[in-house]
Amino acid sequence: MARDAVTVTTLAIDSGTARPTGTTVNVSNGMTIAVAGNTRKLIVELLQTDATSRVATFPKGTTQEAVRAGVGDLAITCAQNVRQYVVLESARFVQTDGAIWINFAASFAGTVAAYRLSDAA
Repeated sequence: MARDAVTVTTLAIDSGTARPTGTTVNVSNGMTIAVAGNTRKLIVELLQTDATSRVATFPKGTTQEAVRAGVGDLAITCAQNVRQYVVLESARFVQTDGAIWINFAASFAGTVAAYRLSDAA
């Protein structure tokens, strides 16, 4: 399965950054956020638009560096039109490709966006 890529938007310091539209969820594909093994200052935004609450799951990491993978997956329940912001640790969630993956429950509809705080912040 080829996962859909979520682009990371860097939030500039001492400036405004326009909110991205996000990547539309395709339940069959899941998503990947390319972070090269570094989740420092990363914020993931989930917006679920289906009328019923649905779950987005961040699967535990599969790399040697994911020393906290034993804690398990992280399941976030998303109500309709309520934005959820998630901060993740690389020691728990980084996959073998260096990315963070997201899986979605059936009928999850909506978008995912990712932000990274500027290094100057």
